[in-house]
Amino acid sequence: MPAITPGAQARPCPADEQLLLAHEHESREMEHYRGLALSFLPTRPHVSRLMAALGIECEQRIGALEALAEKLQLRDLQMYAPSRYPSWAEVRRHHLFITDDAMACQALSHALAVAHHSRQFSELMARYCHLPELDALLVQFIEHKRAACHLLEEAQAGAYAVPARA
Repeated sequence: MPAITPGAQARPCPADEQLLLAHEHESREMEHYRGLALSFLPTRPHVSRLMAALGIECEQRIGALEALAEKLQLRDLQMYAPSRYPSWAEVRRHHLFITDDAMACQALSHALAVAHHSRQFSELMARYCHLPELDALLVQFIEHKRAACHLLEEAQAGAYAVPARA
């Protein structure tokens, strides 16, 4: 694959590829939040509920992308996207329960970093979007992701404020 040099023009991405890329990203993000919801459930149910709610927001964004693809009569996104629900073997392999404050802080730091990356991804998608309907969706997604980052920052601040147990 040729290297991209600074100032080089990116090739335009067809609308169906842009939709597919956004769909795949949201699907992976949804799986990430669902896994975190399960991880936090035993010891921090309030954080688990936050992660579940963020996963539901991803699911709603996926639905909006699929509705747009249908409206534009583009190929079916589900046919080309990875499975929405990981297999049980994948869940067990990647799943880890949060058992102490240190793990909670580390998991929340990682979740916040992933959330910032997701917002940046959506901003880049919007910047190079050639489809007005998708651009409008991406603008909404960016606002949702900014709010998610804020909520995760609050959860992280609360986790660090927890006094150490004797």
